[in-house]
Amino acid sequence: MSNLVGGEHLSLATALYQLDFYLQTLSLSVTSRDLYAKAYKDTRGEHYDDTWLLRLAEDPQVKESINQSFTAKTIVHTLIRTGHEPIVRELMNEIRRLDITFTQAYLVTTPRSS
Repeated sequence: MSNLVGGEHLSLATALYQLDFYLQTLSLSVTSRDLYAKAYKDTRGEHYDDTWLLRLAEDPQVKESINQSFTAKTIVHTLIRTGHEPIVRELMNEIRRLDITFTQAYLVTTPRSS
């Protein structure tokens, strides 16, 4: 995938791919492509293009990112770090619209003694 060579482009691509995983896991009808469109379609006008989002899974590095450790926090952090706060705003709008709440759960175990 030529436009996902590396660096910030790869970071953005993996964050959006991981975000899609979360959205699908929650069985939500919204996708990262929908959020991207809401964030940029009006402002970019005729220069808007999101077709690259349809090919994220074709990039081996992006596809492999689903096996890495990630959380909603790391996804949002990456979007902000790469200058894509508008996507985060649209995600937050969607979360409010759907009345989704977040909680944190930790699993803590202690080693069993033999």
